Amino acid sequence: MRWRNFALSGSAALGAAAALNAVAARESGSPLPNPVGGEEGWFSWRGHRVAFTRRGHGPAMLLVHSIHAAAWSYEWRRAVDRLAERHTVWTIDLLGFGRSDRPDVRYTSALYVQLLADFLEQQIAEPCILVGSSLGGAYVVALAAREGTRGTPRVPAVVLVGPTGVTHLANTPGAVNDAARRLINSPGAGTTFFNALVTKPSMRFFLEQTFAQEGYVTPALLDAYYTTAHQPGARHAPAAFVGMALNLNVRDALRRLEMPVLITWGDQAKEVPRTELEAYRTLRPDAEVVMFSPCGSLPHDERADEWCDAVLDFVARATGEPSTGLPIGVAASA
Repeated sequence: MRWRNFALSGSAALGAAAALNAVAARESGSPLPNPVGGEEGWFSWRGHRVAFTRRGHGPAMLLVHSIHAAAWSYEWRRAVDRLAERHTVWTIDLLGFGRSDRPDVRYTSALYVQLLADFLEQQIAEPCILVGSSLGGAYVVALAAREGTRGTPRVPAVVLVGPTGVTHLANTPGAVNDAARRLINSPGAGTTFFNALVTKPSMRFFLEQTFAQEGYVTPALLDAYYTTAHQPGARHAPAAFVGMALNLNVRDALRRLEMPVLITWGDQAKEVPRTELEAYRTLRPDAEVVMFSPCGSLPHDERADEWCDAVLDFVARATGEPSTGLPIGVAASA
């Protein structure tokens, strides 16, 4: 009887997995629109296409999105308009995310830092302010430290949003983590696990933890993240994230930064705990810090106007541009 019950439960689980995968397969491949407007382009990198946009006029500014199962440049959509009034604003979908190709390759933090370095040199090809969110902020720190060694002002200023890399998401992967990466990246069990991870209820829960304001997760916002998580090959890069292969320790890089740094944070951020802010401030006590309230992990989305005011004012002072004269409009700064 026990074997019969086991077989029946196993059959039910397999049936549920098959149904889940079938639903995901039907919804896979819905085309992603340009989420931020402006000129669209494709950067050819190591045989793959990397999507980017360019908008506005003025000193160059590159926005690098955060990393999670449904990450893409959509998170910058509410900030680009304001920033583009004074800057040429570039956004990029990192390889494996958004409208970029999603090949089954070995994704690592070093791969992403090199992608950004090549994009900066070959596509933007001028001094550029770097802006990075969460783990994307760690990549920005690493790139800015490397560019600073060239002796030219390739990166005149750095803006970070809830960055990682000092204590949080700074550990290197071990054998268990690599096994998890290979499991999630597998075509059988991995596909089922990832499809379960990016169902609409699961993604709604994740997004409601990301934002502080009740009701901020609208059907349109949920659909935008749901659609990008159901593109062909969507599980490959997130598998590397789960396996800690995308982690990056930036302690040394942070100390070496030669340019002004602004760190922005949401007072109710859960994705990256505020203890990381204190670790950043210990290593870079000269960095400016602006805290937004009430706000979760993405102030450039949830408090876009105030965040843009703070960034434009900081960049103007850091680079010697004419002052914006804009009020910062945040609850607290330090």
